[in-house]
Amino acid sequence: MLLPEASGTVVYEGAGVTIDASHTEQGYVMIHCEASEKRLKARIATSIQTYYYDLPGGTAYSVYPLQMGDGAYTVRVMEQVEDDLYALRFGVEINVKLADETVPFLYPNQYVWYDADSTTVQKARELARGLTSQTQIAEAFYEFVVKHMRYDNELARTVERGYLPSADASLESGKGICFDYAALLAVMLRSEGIPTRMMIGTVTPENLYHAWDSVFLEGKWVWMDPTLDGARHKESDYITERIY
Repeated sequence: MLLPEASGTVVYEGAGVTIDASHTEQGYVMIHCEASEKRLKARIATSIQTYYYDLPGGTAYSVYPLQMGDGAYTVRVMEQVEDDLYALRFGVEINVKLADETVPFLYPNQYVWYDADSTTVQKARELARGLTSQTQIAEAFYEFVVKHMRYDNELARTVERGYLPSADASLESGKGICFDYAALLAVMLRSEGIPTRMMIGTVTPENLYHAWDSVFLEGKWVWMDPTLDGARHKESDYITERIY
């Protein structure tokens, strides 16, 4: 199981911010910022797309994926001025050359979080025991999530901005929204060494804001949606906006 590490071999520091870029070839950076009374954001951008993430203040690192392939990335920490207005606190530019295009989707990050002690990782190990191929493992995990989870309509009505899924909490409760379904499956698969992209976007024709997964099996990305479980939809109905 691959886990991120702040090795300290390539580090950028300034204004109370630390950016550890020691393992960009593995598809991630790690950031921490001293505690602030103001809200903090991590901004990871290329010429292709820009991603914003919440950044907790403190000495613990948060892990952010470099999921947009090889090239120049701008990594910034932004501090809230008021409402949705943020100012640059510290930033750097880094050049990324990935070891493999799938490698960012083998590590935990802020949206797909787990560690060696996660109960979800232990469950995945249990379910994979005796299975001989990644396709068999993926199918077993998908079937488990579909059967184990039930949709939480109350959470869907009340979910707040900035909500992050917890795979362990979803495994324990057996309920959640699409974000939770997709994260639970992604954690299980990544922990077993199967590259998995958690996708955020829209399902047509309902224009439903949604989360699902894409799994790298036998040399290609395979669509998996444990929430809708193929009900009345096909892969071409899905419009991807963000990938984690």
